[in-house]
Amino acid sequence: MKIRVLAIMAALLAGAGFSRADITSAPIWSNNTNVMTCSYDPVVPVSGSPGNYQLSIYGTQLAWAMGSIVGNITTDGTGTDPTLQLDEQINNDTGYTWYDYEVTITMSQSFSFSGVNVASPSGWTDTFTGPTFNGSEWIGYIEYDAGNAVPNGGTLDFNLSVTFTGNASFEEDLMPSVPEPGTFALMVCGLTGLLVMRRRSAMK
Repeated sequence: MKIRVLAIMAALLAGAGFSRADITSAPIWSNNTNVMTCSYDPVVPVSGSPGNYQLSIYGTQLAWAMGSIVGNITTDGTGTDPTLQLDEQINNDTGYTWYDYEVTITMSQSFSFSGVNVASPSGWTDTFTGPTFNGSEWIGYIEYDAGNAVPNGGTLDFNLSVTFTGNASFEEDLMPSVPEPGTFALMVCGLTGLLVMRRRSAMK
């Protein structure tokens, strides 16, 4: 009887040791509202998957520049590394079509990536570089490549998950691709035309 009780206690302790920590909150906000605005739903547990949580983010990129979303992730401090799934819908209000999209994640704790993909538009692929320590923070990179491009007024719907240790601050930097060569050529022609007109006006 004693052996059976000890075996049950050992099993319970082992199970507790492998439990995942609970994420209690994950507030976020835009760090540069002239480039990126955002809102979010409160973090919720993923049904049937202990230690896994979902955070839905809704953003609008307003300018052809790097947007920045920052936040703090708080856990209950018990169990092993939790996983936070970021489901993001970013509206394109930059005036340009997106052909790829670069995401940089910076966290105060060591972390790893999983579940990296684009839900829509179709045909996108992804490449990610595992986080490295720069002496004070951990930084990882993801590049999403079209696929069906995202026109101005369209939405890029993508996902990624981070698994980390304990409470953590994080920053997500978001940058759409540079315009295609043809677009750059048009921009250069336009600027050249403006300079010529300005010079002629100055000569009159």
